[in-house]
Amino acid sequence: MSEFEVVDEITYRGTSRVVIYSHDTYGLGHLRRNIALAEALVRSSKTMRIVIVTGSRVASSFEIGSQIELVELPPVIKVGVDEYEAQGIKISISLIKRARAAIIIDIIKRFSPEIFYVDHSPLGMGQELRPVLDFLANERPQILRFIGLRDIIDSPRNMQSGWGADGQLEAISTFYNRVYVFGERHLFDLAKSYGLANGSSLRYLSYIGKPEFLEAGIRRSEVFADPSFGGGHLLVTSGGGGDGLSLCELGILLGKVTGYKTVVVTGPLMDRDALRQLAALAEGHSNIEIIEFCANFEALVAKARVALAMGGYNTTLELAAARVPTIYLPRTYPREEQLVRANIFESLGFGRVVSVGEWSLEMIVDQLKSFWARPILDDSVTLEMSAIPRFASQIVVPGRSERFSGGPIGASGDGVESKGSSVPMLDVDLRA
Repeated sequence: MSEFEVVDEITYRGTSRVVIYSHDTYGLGHLRRNIALAEALVRSSKTMRIVIVTGSRVASSFEIGSQIELVELPPVIKVGVDEYEAQGIKISISLIKRARAAIIIDIIKRFSPEIFYVDHSPLGMGQELRPVLDFLANERPQILRFIGLRDIIDSPRNMQSGWGADGQLEAISTFYNRVYVFGERHLFDLAKSYGLANGSSLRYLSYIGKPEFLEAGIRRSEVFADPSFGGGHLLVTSGGGGDGLSLCELGILLGKVTGYKTVVVTGPLMDRDALRQLAALAEGHSNIEIIEFCANFEALVAKARVALAMGGYNTTLELAAARVPTIYLPRTYPREEQLVRANIFESLGFGRVVSVGEWSLEMIVDQLKSFWARPILDDSVTLEMSAIPRFASQIVVPGRSERFSGGPIGASGDGVESKGSSVPMLDVDLRA
């Protein structure tokens, strides 16, 4: 890791440096979401510099702009409900957590951000953020601590035995100045559903609609009305792919039964044995294509006539933004988050949820054929997806319209406005 070098000094009223914590132990959703948010921030401010600290094993697969640095933490893998182990090396998880926390603290000391932003997990992977948050509270209280939560974390019945028992819910009001929710309160009231203290401090930003997928949605009718267009494909996507074998098997089976052109994106985290099983299953069927990872995923989505997906936040919103009719096969273990979300999106008209054990293959095929015949969603199917620009406006100058206390959202006091200061701009390459 290189030393920071001061190259300029300016007076900037607002945020010019942000550290984003993206714990990423399973799947790709967190990192993809955080990169999208970081890109929006740097578009909003030429002086913005961002460090994304991630545990993703495939972080190097993503292209990022020059104002954003990715720092890869020693990777871990999820082996059970909130259980982790080191990935690729024989070392205790407690030592890994201490090492990861030390790296994060060192970055904060050297980068001196105005904001430390945490994605999804209030205490981090295996509570690794506790020493980081204690350090910020005791030694860097001027650094604002924000957390972003996706619309749904789990079913309400599971939260008290999960996050409630683990101290995560309490940590939200103990450590954070502001909580942003990437969802709509009228669709799922996170504070009420989970019994979150100080729920009034939550800011619902609506859903994340990435520009490239929204553009695909706007152009969808034009694309499918073009006689030169090849008709589209069934897009099967399992996110990161760590638990996507069953979904991909079903997608291949649907491609074989219907003869529709089928593109199966397994995800880069699917193991080699599973990939071999899928290749064998699709062998001899030229209408079926298997792809491990697609950096230009929006291009596949734009030409999708129908999609088969789970119910992860990113994929669900990308397909909804692009207005692709979707058959959902949500994960229900270890969390029911995807099932809750998929049911909401079904009620909005974006697709149908397959109930495992209740739907026969014939029923799924019939639903696929119905969507295939009508690939354009009705105009009444709508959802507010303005979270990215709203988030950027909140972060770039956080003291512009609100007053933040020097302590967490649960603290008392009148609060003081975050005004910014004369700060050195830093030339930093944290990948070295």
